[in-house]
Amino acid sequence: MMTERKIQNVKTYHKGQVIFQEGQQGTYAYMIKKGSVTLYRTVDNRKVVLDRLGKGEIFGEMGALAEQARSASAEAAEYCELMVLTRQQVTGMLDRSPKTIKHLVNLLLKRLRKANSAGGTRTGTDTFLAICRILEMSWATHSNLPPAQAKRIPNYNMGLPIRELARTCKTVLLTTEAELQQVLEKLRTLKIIEINATGTGKAFSDRYVRITSPDTFLEVAGNLAKQLGPEAACSDLEFMDIFDFAEAVNASPEVIYKKMAAGEIPESLFLFHKANTMAWAEQQEEGFFKKVKRKRKKIEDLEDVNDIVFVDNATLKDVFAKLGYYKLGILMSVAEEDARKKIVTNLARKIAAIVQEEADNRESVDEAEAQDVQDELISLVKAAKGVSQ
Repeated sequence: MMTERKIQNVKTYHKGQVIFQEGQQGTYAYMIKKGSVTLYRTVDNRKVVLDRLGKGEIFGEMGALAEQARSASAEAAEYCELMVLTRQQVTGMLDRSPKTIKHLVNLLLKRLRKANSAGGTRTGTDTFLAICRILEMSWATHSNLPPAQAKRIPNYNMGLPIRELARTCKTVLLTTEAELQQVLEKLRTLKIIEINATGTGKAFSDRYVRITSPDTFLEVAGNLAKQLGPEAACSDLEFMDIFDFAEAVNASPEVIYKKMAAGEIPESLFLFHKANTMAWAEQQEEGFFKKVKRKRKKIEDLEDVNDIVFVDNATLKDVFAKLGYYKLGILMSVAEEDARKKIVTNLARKIAAIVQEEADNRESVDEAEAQDVQDELISLVKAAKGVSQ
């Protein structure tokens, strides 16, 4: 059962509890103090995930402000604490925001009311133009932020974060990221928008869009929609990203990534949008696809021999001395290139040669034995660093 705290008007929900349902009257908005929330719609008795929100994010504000039925359902993805926001509180937050943001919200609310009264049906061209209008308004908000506020936004000069644009489109139009990507690709081809990416990670969440000619953007987009006709319609194929899939099978995205890398998930399930994928691939630096960059881990999160790249050399020298030649040879046999280099670096030259020979002469490695040696390695490292297991 849901419990309510009187202090700060905070409500708590356990994993799987419904916060509100699609079609219910919207009275309050919510800010997430702890945990995460899934937004979804029910289509043909099937849950279609729209978004997953985390700490500090607000949801339900559109329904609360419009005082109309919720356009989607909200469910606790894990135990969470939600601060209840009244319509007056949300309005007050908007009053303290730049006028452009207030203007954007008002326009989106009008469109939401119109969509609700029309029964929610839409054509491909309607979706195309609706996304273009939201892009134009979002860009106007972004580009007109006060300098002091703009300085606090990471990569502000690169443009409007596509992930934020996708979230707005999901909330207002109930579109998918796949639909948004198709629209952006059409606009990019005509060079009426630019798509930029950060220098380190160029995933969808790290990409940014800029409108090259704001004054004529909607006019050009409207003409494009007319020329394309039925081609402006977005594909009705259903796409599911890693996060949606992880949510559906009650797993973490990290586990899904590892299972993909290990070949435990059939490669026939991996689909890429050709134009967008190749455009992204062309932006990568030379050698990008030759090597996987490992994310740094804390000592308590180390799992196997390949994680020793995150351990200091002094600790590894002590640990290797306890393992002996035979076990080091096993580790050398199963380690990836960076980990092998780390092993050799922390051994005396003669010992390194012996260990390397031990690994080279090994015809095969017993998986169970290799796992036991890796577990021992990680246990010794954690013990040396004073980390409880």
